[in-house]
Amino acid sequence: MKSKLTFFLLALGLFAAGGAADALLDGAPQCPEPWGVQAYPHPTDCNSFFLCTNGTLSYERCENGLLFDGKGAVHNHCNYHWAVDCGNKQVDIVPLSSPGCEYQFGIYPDSDHCSTGYIKCAYGEPHQAQCDAGLVYDAKSHTCVWPDQLIPFCNPEEVIGFRCPSSPPTGAAARFWPFPRIVHNIFISSLQ
Repeated sequence: MKSKLTFFLLALGLFAAGGAADALLDGAPQCPEPWGVQAYPHPTDCNSFFLCTNGTLSYERCENGLLFDGKGAVHNHCNYHWAVDCGNKQVDIVPLSSPGCEYQFGIYPDSDHCSTGYIKCAYGEPHQAQCDAGLVYDAKSHTCVWPDQLIPFCNPEEVIGFRCPSSPPTGAAARFWPFPRIVHNIFISSLQ
């Protein structure tokens, strides 16, 4: 099976050096698997890939802002360009901007301040999205993170609405500081 796949990828590499997509598929080898969907990288272009669908080979291109890495699940087997390592392959990441979206597909902060939301662009249309409760959007990692990871940019107390006590409680609550005594007593008793 592995030698069949290696031969297929080598044959695709030779045909890829040829030129246009239609000419590329003329005389191309058959897909190694007759059933299912398999995606194979283009040997020189990170924007392109080959798709075998139930034994039928097609040449595909990722949408603007996306690149092929074999793991992409954003759209049509492609991933966000900032998440793909193309190595020495040719890459075209020229933005095709629209209002609210730098690329046709992408994730962007919704403000210049600490925010619990972000903009997710699909086909050049911006859609507001929210982080899970208690998280904020981090433009560096393109993910939602705990606000204390972005200090001094974010104030966790403002985002979460909670402030840790600065001194031990007094009165009845002091019995449970810093942890419930009942748990402490059971744990200590079990060790003896």
